[in-house]
Amino acid sequence: MAHLKKHSLHYAWVVLAAACMLNIVSRADSASFGVFIDPLVQQFGWKRGDISFAYSLAFIAGLPAVVIMGWLGDRFGARILMLGASVLIGVGTVLLGTIKELWHFYVFYGLFVGSLGHAAFSVLLPVIMTRWFYRHMGVALGIYWAAQGLGPVIFAPLFRWMLETRGWQNAFTLIGIVVGIILATFSLFIRNSPADKGLKPYGAEDEPEPPRTAGASTAAPPIRLREILKSRQVWLLMGIHHIGCVAHAIILAHVVSMATFKGIPGVEAAGVLATIAGTSVVSRFAFSVLAERLGGRKVLTISLLGQSLPVIILFFAQNAWSFYLFAVIFGLCYGGEMVGFPIINRQLFGAKAPLGSIYSFEMLGASTGMALGGWLGGGLFDMSGDYTWSLTASLVIGCAGLPLALSLPRHRPPSHGRMVRTDTAPQGEVPQPAASR
Repeated sequence: MAHLKKHSLHYAWVVLAAACMLNIVSRADSASFGVFIDPLVQQFGWKRGDISFAYSLAFIAGLPAVVIMGWLGDRFGARILMLGASVLIGVGTVLLGTIKELWHFYVFYGLFVGSLGHAAFSVLLPVIMTRWFYRHMGVALGIYWAAQGLGPVIFAPLFRWMLETRGWQNAFTLIGIVVGIILATFSLFIRNSPADKGLKPYGAEDEPEPPRTAGASTAAPPIRLREILKSRQVWLLMGIHHIGCVAHAIILAHVVSMATFKGIPGVEAAGVLATIAGTSVVSRFAFSVLAERLGGRKVLTISLLGQSLPVIILFFAQNAWSFYLFAVIFGLCYGGEMVGFPIINRQLFGAKAPLGSIYSFEMLGASTGMALGGWLGGGLFDMSGDYTWSLTASLVIGCAGLPLALSLPRHRPPSHGRMVRTDTAPQGEVPQPAASR
């Protein structure tokens, strides 16, 4: 601590660096799911829809996990939860190398890795970032979300190469051990809030204390979760997250198979998924910054349009360059659909709201969307024999989210580093606390 003070490095940046590493590595298996489908079809003869159900199961089983993690994180802190999740992901990945039956794959991927293990990191880390940064919150969240995009860039081609050269069991044994150690190590650097280190959020150290009126309470009472859940805005955000995730889960889970179905070699097809993830680094960073400045209405509208319309390219894609063209255009907006929610929540409900719990409810929408989209892509293929209906579903469902995004309240740009709203809360909605207006 003294060393950090001597060099004027706020511990918020240490938390951000650790969170970025956790974000990259915790998604090694889940973000690379698309490269598993063809090897499993070849090795076991399983149907694509049956394999895809493991992807859906991970999100279905994760529904109670994300709510519980948000609740536990608000009350007991994140570090112990993340250490437990590190063990689950590491052990689950090693056990993936031992599968013989389809239900083995469902248990080890769907439960150990995809739901119970991943829930702690996906729910808790973004909220922790909003607590540690008062100034440059959008930049910090942008860096965090951009790191998530690097996971598939690294692991999708790595998994595919290791599966083709080392075999199923050796690949997962090695990766599981390494991933578990990395996750446990960097989880030790996480602190739930600056108060745990005796600090203020980054950028709040020099803020003047607000004047106190005689007889006034020193702090506004926190908003209760039950009051938040009466807000129309929460349900709009859950709906947007659900629809956006259905649309892009169809692509993320099956774009590698879409490419190999057109005759593109496996490693080159895995590069399409890696390109989507790599390009999304730009949108994950940019849309986090834009969410702080523009609010949810504009950012979510742009991102839904940007991830839906490029799907039209895949209807005509026949060779590698057309798939890579799609990957670049799709990735530029796909990453923006998910990154703004922690910032938007703080804009709408204030810093004293139970942000972890609010975000966990929005993750319910995301999880059900990812579950439905992942299964739908494979199920429609099994029914029709190609991916035309899967692509149609992605395009139509993605555009269906636009009315919900446009129903969100307008946002006034931040003033003096504070996030504010101009709208008056409609009847039945929770108004912004005065201290954060």
